[in-house]
Amino acid sequence: MHQPDLLTQQDQSSNLPQWTPYISYPPGAIVWYAGTIWRCESGHTSGYEPEGAPTNNLHLWTPVGSNGPQAPYSGQQPYHPSQYSDQGYYGQPPSYSPQPSNPQGGWAQQYYNAPSGSSSNINNPNLYAPSPHPPYSASPSDGYPNEKSDTPSSGETITNGKGEKGVSSTTSFFSDKANESLRYITLRKETNDAKDKDELKHELKGKRIWRTGGIGVWSYSEDQKQEESKKKLWKDWSKDHNSKDWIKIARERKEFYEKESKGVKPLFMWKLVEPGQRLPSDALPIGHEQDGAVLYAARSWWEGGIHLGKAGHHLHNGASISYGGAEITLDTYEVLCGPINEPYLVKWMTYRHGEVASVQGWQPIEGGRESDGTALLLAKGDYENGQHPGKCLINDDHACVGYGGGELWVRPFSILAYANSDRR
Repeated sequence: MHQPDLLTQQDQSSNLPQWTPYISYPPGAIVWYAGTIWRCESGHTSGYEPEGAPTNNLHLWTPVGSNGPQAPYSGQQPYHPSQYSDQGYYGQPPSYSPQPSNPQGGWAQQYYNAPSGSSSNINNPNLYAPSPHPPYSASPSDGYPNEKSDTPSSGETITNGKGEKGVSSTTSFFSDKANESLRYITLRKETNDAKDKDELKHELKGKRIWRTGGIGVWSYSEDQKQEESKKKLWKDWSKDHNSKDWIKIARERKEFYEKESKGVKPLFMWKLVEPGQRLPSDALPIGHEQDGAVLYAARSWWEGGIHLGKAGHHLHNGASISYGGAEITLDTYEVLCGPINEPYLVKWMTYRHGEVASVQGWQPIEGGRESDGTALLLAKGDYENGQHPGKCLINDDHACVGYGGGELWVRPFSILAYANSDRR
């Protein structure tokens, strides 16, 4: 389902944003709907039209007039996901639901069994998780810094007033909106840049690191022309390079991601783990063993490709991938990282027995590539009372996971995707 774009839905007569489904509205937000100006009274994520519209939710919205000046901001605190987790039209974000108890407990449970719609139900609104959306208006800036420049003076920094003494909630609210505007503009620019083969080559050489997700060599493109280009670029590059070259570039990516800065960076990223190193503190829990031990998504170079598997503190050498019928342990790998307290930013697309993996109108999280350049998607599946991260090919009817020294095919399976293509 296409996510609505607030930047193109301004109502000309009122100069206010049109009310839109699947948007996280903070208290005090003003919108235009059905010929009337409405004010949000309680933070929530808007539901499917017409049931979720202001006209059918007078406990959430108040009509304040059909014309005239914009109603003043209420002065209430800006929206924060955890603040309204039990409020709003749908209550909990629809991409996940409360989970059964787990031996590990805590925040890790949020990522374990996140349900998502079947591939045959892509248009089901409940598949789409609420997430902060691009602000109401924005215009591209004239010029961008070099990709590896990420200092506060780079021009990509918007000062956030949070935590500063004397800064009002209104100032903080609009600072957040400005930061989201910057991310949105950067995503649009980089999406266009990623169509250039030279830019993708720079990525493979480590000369370019993307500031937003779902657009580079590691991302599957629904546009088949772009996907074939990525496939060929990886195949040609991997012929002349080896694991040492990949590790060198992965190390540079990690340094860029961990550099302290307020510049735009991907919300989800792969960070290198080398022998003797601990998993990053923001590694995302993706699954679990039968005994509850947490499993994370991992990927690594193997036989000319970048293959996906799992990582964990309890695993021999730290991680493993499945390949050629075997489970291969590794001590140098990348692990998927991101905002662990914001699970609504991603969703799991689930395929049942007999269904094949297809991507239609949504963006998978970055994965890997076979040696011939074929895209590998981050997947997971259930086995022996555990949930194991692995990999999946487009049009396959199963996911591959490593277990007990072998490679298993699991059904049903799920593929990890961005919940909102405009925020990644």
